[in-house]
Amino acid sequence: MKKIRLLIADTDKAYLSALVTYMIGAGGHYEVSGFTEENDFLSESNDYSLALLGDEFIDIVEKNPEKKRQFGNILHLKGDVQGDERGYEVIYKFQKMSLFIEQIQRAFQIKTSEQASFSGKKGQRIQIIYSPMHHELALPFSLSMAKVIGESSQTLFVDMEGVSVFSKLLERNIRRDLGDYLYHIMGKTDDGKNITDFLGFYENFYYLAPMKGLTALACVTVEQWMALMENLSRTDFEQIIILMDQMVQGGDALLQSADDILLLGKPGSYYDKSMRAFTAELEKEGLTKKCHQLLLPMSVSQQPGDYHIRTMLNGNLGGFVRKEFMNAAAF
Repeated sequence: MKKIRLLIADTDKAYLSALVTYMIGAGGHYEVSGFTEENDFLSESNDYSLALLGDEFIDIVEKNPEKKRQFGNILHLKGDVQGDERGYEVIYKFQKMSLFIEQIQRAFQIKTSEQASFSGKKGQRIQIIYSPMHHELALPFSLSMAKVIGESSQTLFVDMEGVSVFSKLLERNIRRDLGDYLYHIMGKTDDGKNITDFLGFYENFYYLAPMKGLTALACVTVEQWMALMENLSRTDFEQIIILMDQMVQGGDALLQSADDILLLGKPGSYYDKSMRAFTAELEKEGLTKKCHQLLLPMSVSQQPGDYHIRTMLNGNLGGFVRKEFMNAAAF
């Protein structure tokens, strides 16, 4: 079970202390923060999967929409079993703890399921490319795929690599990137039109450049990734290709939200072991039906020299990709 980032806020200090202690010791499934003072609660800037809020703190988030957006879901923590007229699900303070935990789990799972289910525009497909054995040509392959598909469909390529040579390959000075767009969309939902301010264009496709910084991806929360997918689904792009080179927070939810997952491999028994290990994990998540495996039997040259993406796209790699995708814009 994945860890749940949980915030609990209530003015009853003794109750809060006991509850936080219990939740921290509940099998290591929770990352818990507790607050009894309103000022401390307001100054907290982290995002949480779930919040249990007493009366006073429910009033605060009702008056402060920006604060409310820090929480994936909110339960009203009450000392009585009366309902909440504002529509929050009530969680009773003094019920049996096994039932208390079950309600938290249920609230978290329902919200995660809602966030992972996006209804993109008719005809839109979101495809994620991932190479379990970290193929050195994953980025040029993905760019070539975007170029080929972009000939017949309006296409967006999103580079979600941790440390990418994207700007060097394209020889572009990146003004805005994925990190800037994530910052822009958090706390708001738009129709997807504003994304054009963050995009570049190359050959036949638009691109959203990768984030900068060794740990930048690791700092992005599940809620932020889901906000990204939700906003991408509102754009006018017919094809959205996302390249991942590592599993981020909420990586399973990202894979769930995609229409197709392309696993890029390489011939060889050692590489095959990596592919089998990863697909076994996908099977546990129920994702194998949307997965496609593709072996890319190419490597970068060991000789010194410059790599020009236009040459690669029009060479053997581009020919290989065109052969694979020339008859369809999707799998």
